[in-house]
Amino acid sequence: MTRIATLPLTLMLLTTALAGCLGRTDTANLEETTSQNSADLTLIEVLNARIDALANESGDNTTAELQEEIDAIIESRLAAGEATVTTLETAVANINAMLAEHATQIAALEAALANATSCQLVPFGNCAGADLSGADLSGMERTGIDLRSANLEGANLSEAELNESLLMNIKAEGADFSGAWQQYIDLTGAYLVSADLTDTGLRYADLTGADLTNADLMFTDFTDATDTNFENIYWHLAIWTDGNRSDGPPSSL
Repeated sequence: MTRIATLPLTLMLLTTALAGCLGRTDTANLEETTSQNSADLTLIEVLNARIDALANESGDNTTAELQEEIDAIIESRLAAGEATVTTLETAVANINAMLAEHATQIAALEAALANATSCQLVPFGNCAGADLSGADLSGMERTGIDLRSANLEGANLSEAELNESLLMNIKAEGADFSGAWQQYIDLTGAYLVSADLTDTGLRYADLTGADLTNADLMFTDFTDATDTNFENIYWHLAIWTDGNRSDGPPSSL
């Protein structure tokens, strides 16, 4: 009796809790099931009232007919209650299946988001902080790419087009930039020790605070670039910031 009597409250709480977790279509399906369950519960309430009335009458009338009617009503109420419980269990199973499907969709969306925010080696892509050490990026057109603070140690960027790219604070020891075209590139604070910059175009590049110790600058074009730390440099016929070729560092260094 107690289990059946608490069904209306259980159904209401379950419906309220689940409605906030589902989409419009799922909520509509849940409301349709709840409506049918409400009709069943209404019938149970009517039967409850009839039993109460018969129970009151039983004090004065204990005939076999009265007892049979009470038994029949009880059996009917139990059957209706069991049907309602079965319906609720089915609804809960369906909702759990829908939630599992939604969880799968959410996982797929999160994976897609991770891919969208990871390093994109395309023009104007975002690879800030990426570990590209030893990577072969030779000959690629990567205008405007953001490689700030990326690890490019030993990477091959020969013949790459990196105009207007952001390479501030990169770690590119021993990297190969030979033949790369890097106009207006920002190499502020870049670590380019022992890097190969042979025949590299660095016109208008910002080299403020960059370290090119032991770098190979043969035929490198520094026209209108900023000055930086040049120590133990090999620069055969490099073009200095004033546009003049030199086999050694400018006297101003």
